[in-house]
Amino acid sequence: MMRESCNPGIIASPLVGRHVVNWLHEVRGSSLIELEASGNAGSVLQVMKLWVRLSLLQTRRRPEIAISSLLKHVLPAIGERPLASINRLQLNRLFNILIADGKKEEARRVFALCKQFFAWAEMQGYIEHSPLSAMKKRDVAGRSSPPGNRTLSDAEVWVFWHGLDAWDLSEQCRWALRLCLLTARRPDEVVQARKEEFNLTSGIWRQGTRNKSQREHILPLTPLMRTCIEALLHASPPESPWLVPSPVTVSQPLSRGAVTQALRRIIRAERGLGLEPFTTRDLRRSARSRLAALNTPNDVARKIMNHALEGIDRVYDTHNYLPQMQLALNALSDSIAGIVAAESYHALEHRYPGEKLQLDERALLYMEP
Repeated sequence: MMRESCNPGIIASPLVGRHVVNWLHEVRGSSLIELEASGNAGSVLQVMKLWVRLSLLQTRRRPEIAISSLLKHVLPAIGERPLASINRLQLNRLFNILIADGKKEEARRVFALCKQFFAWAEMQGYIEHSPLSAMKKRDVAGRSSPPGNRTLSDAEVWVFWHGLDAWDLSEQCRWALRLCLLTARRPDEVVQARKEEFNLTSGIWRQGTRNKSQREHILPLTPLMRTCIEALLHASPPESPWLVPSPVTVSQPLSRGAVTQALRRIIRAERGLGLEPFTTRDLRRSARSRLAALNTPNDVARKIMNHALEGIDRVYDTHNYLPQMQLALNALSDSIAGIVAAESYHALEHRYPGEKLQLDERALLYMEP
């Protein structure tokens, strides 16, 4: 498993293929003289290797994600061409292929990488002017979609929690989804957790840097979290090091998309949850919103989410906030436990005071009012 992208000893990454990691190792291990002499002089590939070595590796926490996009969408098409010969039309053709395939976000990502690369090449003197200097990200497939705002109401949390028992799911997916809500974690942070990260005696989850921001993260556990973790440990074969192992190969974790796909199926099914569509990201957003509703201080909530503190606090505030996080997470778990213990979703509020959730009669947990 890849714990830190900038670690020269990495041998694999759960985010990209081995060929990407090998390419990254080759560039990182080469001297500038070797990179200058590699490939066709002045080609896109040659200069891009220098850019990766001198800029991308210095500024990106996860350079392998950017390199994967470049290796897949850019270098096969223009890698051997002279850098100075590349024009805006040629680059737009690369972006347009992705847009036509419905991959708008990937098109914007590739554009942003190319713009950064050509700006660096101009600054270094490899080209006179960047062909992308006049373009902005909104010029590629229009403006990005606004951020989501879907959160689950009390009644929807009840349906979500109990609906997982009514659907034909593996124990791994069932309890992993619940743990995502309780811990405000991303699904890959749950399914790719090792058993050794959890100390149930001290009540701590040491996630380390295995997260999107690659910041060291420790999360206090609550009784309801323990219930989920113990259920996952019980479902995991003793010989597996993973909290949520693959059902095919216990030496590997469950795939990153398995939990997301399981939730998508139960949402889309005719006799599913019967709720408005939501995703695993919405579970994380729901947890964060509930922390706010429980009057959790913003800096404590940011620590739980593993977001950086704001302003000057990012530099000077090194407190671990564990006692405060414990109180906040206890309140969150108690809130969800109270919801789950209700007799039905009819006893709980939906979006506004006095509003009740109305489920389709075909929904798994439909009940007469």
